[in-house]
Amino acid sequence: MGRIGDVVLQGARTVRRIPIPSAVSLPALREARRARPQAGVLKRHGVEVEMIGRTRCVWLDEHRADQGVIVHLHGGAYVSGPFASDWAWLSRQAEAQGCAALMIDYRTAPDHQHPIAIEDTESVLAALAAAGRLEAPWVLTGQHSGGGVALTVARRLIEREDVPSPGGVVVMSPWLDLELANAGISETGESDPVHERRALRDAARAYAGRTPLDDPELSPINAGHRGLPPVHLGVGMKDLFLSDVRVLRLQLEEEGVEVALREVSGRLGLQLWQRRGEDVDRLHREQSEAIGRALGR
Repeated sequence: MGRIGDVVLQGARTVRRIPIPSAVSLPALREARRARPQAGVLKRHGVEVEMIGRTRCVWLDEHRADQGVIVHLHGGAYVSGPFASDWAWLSRQAEAQGCAALMIDYRTAPDHQHPIAIEDTESVLAALAAAGRLEAPWVLTGQHSGGGVALTVARRLIEREDVPSPGGVVVMSPWLDLELANAGISETGESDPVHERRALRDAARAYAGRTPLDDPELSPINAGHRGLPPVHLGVGMKDLFLSDVRVLRLQLEEEGVEVALREVSGRLGLQLWQRRGEDVDRLHREQSEAIGRALGR
């Protein structure tokens, strides 16, 4: 039985390392999308769907917008999202601040390509500002691909006069380098159980189109960051993006940007459902404090 058990275990490990075709992994990711919040979020908030320009947006408690707005960009590797984790996190933070929250449901690949996520986000913000709906302090947040977009949009807003800059940026396991070129990224069975790196490469190509993957608009780790508002970074210690997030922290510090980094055990990026645990709760509290400061609390 011992030898049979060893064979079965070795076979299971081998299967786990077989590359999963993007024809399987990416559609599965798209199927996990939740266009509307789950029941728990619906019970706690007034939820309204609004088309702002050509972009679908979902408000949580819009009537509290005079108390501030959390503008969130979902994860999903540019091919899917939002997920239940996005809604749960946004609900928790909006409740903690007693403010409104807005999910920008930017369009994704393969039907849409770069720079659609940036354009959707900026057009929504410009429309809100033009209508006087962004007069209260606001904060820009994002998870995974949405985290990368949030950093790019925050940098671009520095040059715009028609949209007020956010009071802060809060991102979780942001995808900073679509080339996935950092040598510190590992692909062990422990940290890459579903061959995430292979799936992300396919997703990056699908979204980038003809744009080089190292373009700073796609990969903010290659951009300058001077002038950004305070940034809070969260990342899991088994996330593929851990090394990139650590590099970004150093870049921000060198360019005079106020930055905080919280690393938590396990994985944080590309989570379909929100994690629980003491270290994640501590991260959420720190994020809430950063959001509160950005909203002038």
